[in-house]
Amino acid sequence: MIMRITWGKLRPGSWKDFEKTYHATVAAKGRHIKGLRGRWLLQDTEDKDTGFDMQAYEQSDLYRREFAPALQPFFVGDYKTYRCEVKYMQ
Repeated sequence: MIMRITWGKLRPGSWKDFEKTYHATVAAKGRHIKGLRGRWLLQDTEDKDTGFDMQAYEQSDLYRREFAPALQPFFVGDYKTYRCEVKYMQ
């Protein structure tokens, strides 16, 4: 399985609005994307204006068409995406 992890720095104090927008777009409209195994939105505990968006699928037309334009206004500065192989350890 491949996991896509995105880290981004948000505009100061915008996390609450970002999270609301994320839920209304990415979480609500992206539930049935082929290959999606899960979705997590994590807020950095040290810097409340940064977070990680982890998705187990590659970018789709839906992401580029709806999700990215809705979320992009919240970001300032760095925005990085990583792809990692996921291995389950017991």
